Amino acid sequence: MKVFFQELKSRRVFRVAIAYAIVASGSIQVIGTVLPIFHVRDWVQQVFVVLIALGFPVALMLAWAFDLTAGGIVRTPNAAGEFAANRRRALLLAAIGLFIGVAAIAGYWLWHPWTNPVASSTERTAQIPAKSIAVLPFANLSDDKENAFFTDGVQEEILNDLARIADLKVISRTSVMQYKSGSSRNMREIAQQLGVAHVLEGSVRRAGNRVRVTAQLIDARTDATLWSDQYDRDLADVFRIQSEIAETIVDRLQAQLSSQEKTSIETPPTQDMAAYDLFVQARNAVDSYLDAPDPDASLQQAVRLLEEALQRDHNFVLAFCYITRARDLLYFLDLDLASNQCHAAHEAIETAFRIAPDSAEVHLAMADHLFRCDRDYQGAQRELALARAGLPNSVPFFVTSGYISRRQDRWSEAEDDFAKAVKLDPRNPNAVNLLTDTYILTRRFTEAIATYDRAITAGLQAPIIFVRKAAIQFAATGDISYIRAALRSAPPDLDVGGGETPLRILVALIDRDYDAARKALDASPRANFQEADFSFYYPRAWYEAVIARAEGNPAAIASAFARTRTILEARLKQKPEDARTLAVLAQVDAGLGRKEEAWGEAQKAVELMPITRDAYEAPLVLQGLAQVYTWTGDTAKAVETIRKLLAVPGYVTVGYLRLDPAWAPLRNDKDFKALLDQFGSASK
Repeated sequence: MKVFFQELKSRRVFRVAIAYAIVASGSIQVIGTVLPIFHVRDWVQQVFVVLIALGFPVALMLAWAFDLTAGGIVRTPNAAGEFAANRRRALLLAAIGLFIGVAAIAGYWLWHPWTNPVASSTERTAQIPAKSIAVLPFANLSDDKENAFFTDGVQEEILNDLARIADLKVISRTSVMQYKSGSSRNMREIAQQLGVAHVLEGSVRRAGNRVRVTAQLIDARTDATLWSDQYDRDLADVFRIQSEIAETIVDRLQAQLSSQEKTSIETPPTQDMAAYDLFVQARNAVDSYLDAPDPDASLQQAVRLLEEALQRDHNFVLAFCYITRARDLLYFLDLDLASNQCHAAHEAIETAFRIAPDSAEVHLAMADHLFRCDRDYQGAQRELALARAGLPNSVPFFVTSGYISRRQDRWSEAEDDFAKAVKLDPRNPNAVNLLTDTYILTRRFTEAIATYDRAITAGLQAPIIFVRKAAIQFAATGDISYIRAALRSAPPDLDVGGGETPLRILVALIDRDYDAARKALDASPRANFQEADFSFYYPRAWYEAVIARAEGNPAAIASAFARTRTILEARLKQKPEDARTLAVLAQVDAGLGRKEEAWGEAQKAVELMPITRDAYEAPLVLQGLAQVYTWTGDTAKAVETIRKLLAVPGYVTVGYLRLDPAWAPLRNDKDFKALLDQFGSASK
């Protein structure tokens, strides 16, 4: 064996094996990121992995038999001088290579989330509950195509009526809206992707004061039409049509309908159709604010539409609920500092309570208001408990509940809530992102990636999913090639919520390509951007300062940080006790060399937001303190603070600590290196 290993070394087999493993690993990572973007079947990647693994023994045999010299490829001399002995050694080498290749395939098969979490088509069908339905978008047959909002409203009200039935599983709006009626529909495939047994589709024609609604209920397991009907009524009777359709479906699916649920279904949201049209437009804007190019403008427009609707119908409860949510978001996200949004939101939800004190939607809106404006998590939980029974299929309910549970350090409850939201809305990027985000915060990276892969299998092909999956892989490993490949494959203008521009800047800074970093920032028209945490907006000047700092340009650093400071000070005038803004201001002062002020601001922020008060936001504030220590040269305190951060749920990961230029001053510290080694092995 000693001779055998010496010959392996002399024939450079070890070198070839290591090179092959590195190239193969990188190829699999790139292929795993790129192929899903082009909707390539899972088996293609699996075949690729098998071929890569089986190529390993071939590469070893070629390395044994041949050598690359200055004169070209030549046959390796017989080092041992014995043909028979070397033939046995060659066969032994082939057997070893084949064993390693098979072991690699087995390991990939067990580890890779595409093979474990996603059941076969037959298994998925068997798991689908019989009393489940997806209400697909209705076709707009009106001569006036502007009635598309009205058509969407009819479909959504039927969906919302069914969603109130606890005995049904009803897929939420975001997932079903991706199956627009203008495209070809394979009902069986759609039902499997959404995890339902039945599908409802239909059409709406509106002309003057008349409306015609057609609907048909299909058993997607057999493609059989269980029921169909057509309704020709006055426009004012449209809500009655929706209620009749919902009750018919309940009857056909043999679902239990309580008297309270029946009353809820039969109660129209308003009697004013013009107010209803305004409400539908506003509801769409509020529900999709995360995807809006300008969330501020979108939410402000929603407020104006809802105010107009409420002027027409002073008892429009759902409009009060949505205007409350829109104003709460404007305040919570620091998008509108010019007016007291929380006060106006409070008045709106109090009015809704006076009109409908037992409404589940009102209790949910109050829970969201207490969460975003008052940070009253206990009060919000009480409201959620009152809303739960009336909203059994509500994704907004489970999302809000999950948000609040995370802040109360109840991570398993948050995971359950977000998992339910994904089950009800499998093609909703926001629901999927919240579940993966919870796994990221608890540093369960494999489960986060598996969640994205399940969503991709369910038909979610939004480019943002592939970019965020790559960001998880980077966070876990520190391998920036994941993000680089995903951004290269994504649309160049992709910037959902302003989240991709910071990633492009990060890649450029890691590559020390400062011109590319500036170009990435200049390419976006946005004024504010978001990073891993999607509840805080960083102004453009912040990234100008970060780029200048990485480049080492003192004048540009001072100018950009000074402009950032002005913006943050304006926010603090409106929200003086906002710990997150104060923590970022502390980092700005650290960047400006105002060491004592930075320390004081960061410490105050930590005192304002201890983990006992908010387990989600406190680590973000503590991260600001760690960054201040890093930038002001107090390495020991920085390392100790990072140690605390890595011991609790949060966004600080070994991947970012290894490569993000923000932590560069710590890289030569032995305690920092030891910390990365300790937590790096634990997070893989």
